[in-house]
Amino acid sequence: MPAGGEAGRGWWLHPPAGEVALALAAALELPLSVAQVLCNRGFGELERARRFLEPRLAQLTPPTEMAGLQLGVDRLAHAVRRGELIGVFGDYDVDGVSAAAVLGDYLRACGATVRLRAARRDEGYGLHPAQARELVDAGARVLLLADCGTADRDAVEAATTAGADVVAIDHHRVLAGDWPGLALINPQRPDCGFAYKGLCSAGLAFYFTGALRRVLADERQQLPDPRAGLDLVALGTVADVAPLDGINRILVACGLARMAETTRPGLRELLRLADLEGRAVGAEDVAWRLGPRLNAPGRLGDAALALEALAERDVGRAVAAARRCDALNGERKALQERLLAEARAQLQAQGERSFHLVASEGWHPGVIGIVAGRLAGERRRPVAVVAIEGELGRGSVRSVPGLDLVEVLGASAGALLRFGGHAAAAGFSVERRQLPALAEALEQATAGRLAALEAPRLSVDAVVGLEIIDERLCAALARLAPFGMSNAEPVFAAAALEVLSARPVGTGHLALTLRQGEGRPQPAIAFGFNRPPPAVGERVDVAFVPELDTYRGRGPRLRVQALVPAGEGIGAGVAGHAVRGIG
Repeated sequence: MPAGGEAGRGWWLHPPAGEVALALAAALELPLSVAQVLCNRGFGELERARRFLEPRLAQLTPPTEMAGLQLGVDRLAHAVRRGELIGVFGDYDVDGVSAAAVLGDYLRACGATVRLRAARRDEGYGLHPAQARELVDAGARVLLLADCGTADRDAVEAATTAGADVVAIDHHRVLAGDWPGLALINPQRPDCGFAYKGLCSAGLAFYFTGALRRVLADERQQLPDPRAGLDLVALGTVADVAPLDGINRILVACGLARMAETTRPGLRELLRLADLEGRAVGAEDVAWRLGPRLNAPGRLGDAALALEALAERDVGRAVAAARRCDALNGERKALQERLLAEARAQLQAQGERSFHLVASEGWHPGVIGIVAGRLAGERRRPVAVVAIEGELGRGSVRSVPGLDLVEVLGASAGALLRFGGHAAAAGFSVERRQLPALAEALEQATAGRLAALEAPRLSVDAVVGLEIIDERLCAALARLAPFGMSNAEPVFAAAALEVLSARPVGTGHLALTLRQGEGRPQPAIAFGFNRPPPAVGERVDVAFVPELDTYRGRGPRLRVQALVPAGEGIGAGVAGHAVRGIG
């Protein structure tokens, strides 16, 4: 979240929870401000709060209502017993390769013969008929698909016709009509009674291996433990930006705890390369350090390297694959920065628009999605980035909160060859000659919809006094982790802080020292601060995340989310204010 505190971005101040928060703080021995956060998120009841703070695998919902699971597990158990070759195919993003590695690892540990395969970006998303036939021709009697298969009906039908049974583990939108394979395990199926719909493919793979173990346990004494795959489940779930609530919160919390002690040589090397060796790994580390390294091979060509880094047990090969992932991530960064600069120049020339479309030859299709996301965040407008090759363009689109891209692209379908995706992110293909018409169609489809949207508001959990910012508070807040989609980091606010110092650091960041009244000076950092800094002596309202500055053990600091002149943040908030000084 930017630290600029832009005009038009209001602050939503949660009303204080009062006696409920006080009782929760006393019962759980928490600072009052942390109890307030729990109440804000629906965990004001004591036992619900305990379960949230102490996620355990025993809390997982059994998969008895997961449509397709038992049928798929029974078929794989049959393949294990008979020694049939099992083809495991994963899509090329981190969720796909993580899920494929979880499945391949477990099946091999059960004694199965497995052929692992990852998709290539130049082949397109998911499984294609030629890939299905390749696996069947290699002798696979059953194909186990990870993070794909739901929409790949031609490929599933090709495999079935060639004599293989297809079991798909997926979480993408289910199309109307009959699915041609043996078993589709997807919580989005209309007939799926499993209540939690947020599982990604890596989480579903964990459930699958657990169910397979229960089936095989009837005839075997020694079976591998599915919990060994939780490190990869956490990787896939966080990297796929799945919601970190409910079941996913449990899986990710338990998986992150295992990750620092992983025995996978490739993952250990990736941790070392990401400066995470010997440290507790958080969801933010997966999102910003590990995920990009594992996504890079799929973005730039072949996800087989990422799959090898996660699934290979030969130390030399796994380490080499991890290092190549790291090198490709460096190449991805360079491509991305060049593309960003060129795209920003085009945006500048376009002026004010409701929908921005930029396009060029020579742009790598593997990074256009990242660039579209960056530009949409900067402009607070939907952005399409199109990589042109010959007479065709491949586009990636990112939206702003509240604007459904499927609706916008649907209204512009006359200028497109095809499109797909969901509300926040989508892709399309277009003829080069249609780009001007597409830009105009997207503008017309978006203008009215944008005008109807409310300006996004920054959610503030509590207004506090700076005297509560200490290591105890930071430790208590850490119990609410892992943070991510559906479990955002708690944001607090403080009013009328005096700016003692403000200086630029790094590239576009601002280091500050703030003080409230006659209290102690408080260090703060505002990442991506894109405005002139406040003057020394100025009074400001600040929304922030308290955190420990681990660099040289400097203690607590404020990570600024928004900074505005005094009275424009807290004074302009929309809900009842908490009492200043809440602890």
